[in-house]
Amino acid sequence: MQNLKEIRFVATNFSNLQGLRAVPLGLCLVLVSLWANGLQYPVRDFFVPVVGVVGSLIILFAIDRYYLHTFGRVQRTPESRRLEWLISVVGGFLALGAFWLDASGKLPVSLLGLVFAAGLLTDYIRITWLVKGRFLLYYPLGAILMAGVSVLPLLDGSNWWQACGIKNQILGMAIVIGIFTIIAGIWGHIFLVRTLTSRMENK
Repeated sequence: MQNLKEIRFVATNFSNLQGLRAVPLGLCLVLVSLWANGLQYPVRDFFVPVVGVVGSLIILFAIDRYYLHTFGRVQRTPESRRLEWLISVVGGFLALGAFWLDASGKLPVSLLGLVFAAGLLTDYIRITWLVKGRFLLYYPLGAILMAGVSVLPLLDGSNWWQACGIKNQILGMAIVIGIFTIIAGIWGHIFLVRTLTSRMENK
């Protein structure tokens, strides 16, 4: 029964489980954030972010080819696409607003981190709505982690980002989000490969 639930979960969320697609984005985010953290103004050299973006696109293309060649394609329902599109648009606007407010430097918490945490919980509810079960628990665990990191400066009253060598809260949260994206992407990929490989071996 558990194997059947896993297969239903994979079939319903096939594109979301192709986690390696998230790894180049996470790597690029961490790389660019570290680059920005070490900047000396005025900025004259954008070699690192350009190479990061171009390299990420090339790696992403190769990963897409890998998934298509190895696992094929699953046709998604229009309802599923519309729901994901709606969540992405709303989340994008909220993230932009949170980034703008965080950039003011007047808030003791990171709204960007809180929006990301809320997005993880929303996505977890979406991907498990049709297939009940405890799958990909890194979504709720990651949401708790992000929320905790976001409000930590408010709890202890200190600027611990600077104590860690990070110039400001936005760069710190970007690095944390990037690292989490890499880990979550690898975790999702392992779940996909383990589930499909196990099912094929049983046949």
